[in-house]
Amino acid sequence: MSAQHAHAHADAHASHGAGHISPISLYITIFLALMVLTGVTVGAAYVDLGQFNFLVAMIIAVFKASLVVWYFMHVKYQSKLTKLTVATGLFFLAILLGLMLVDYGSKTGPPGAIVPMPPPIDVDSVIGAPPAGAPPQH
Repeated sequence: MSAQHAHAHADAHASHGAGHISPISLYITIFLALMVLTGVTVGAAYVDLGQFNFLVAMIIAVFKASLVVWYFMHVKYQSKLTKLTVATGLFFLAILLGLMLVDYGSKTGPPGAIVPMPPPIDVDSVIGAPPAGAPPQH
């Protein structure tokens, strides 16, 4: 292999890892947006929205997470396959959270009530323990 060909081959491999370089101003803007959204989250916690407090906090958290994934993890500049992988992961996360909410909603009792645990099982009555004072069986 000639030296010129080896140099061109090395340059081709070096370009694979370069990636997208974002200006520092973009990172500062995203950081400031995250700080403002954190302040909004704290402020929203002090406002009584009733049952919507949790929803508002989750909407803000999803938006903040989206900024982190999109810009700090560079998904915005990646291939369609990477974006599809991220979307698939979010899709399955939504399925799991949905199933969890269905399970939570299926519990008996009024909302907010503590459902009592069933009484513990007496293991000796299940396995037929020997009467008290009987010699141990080998």
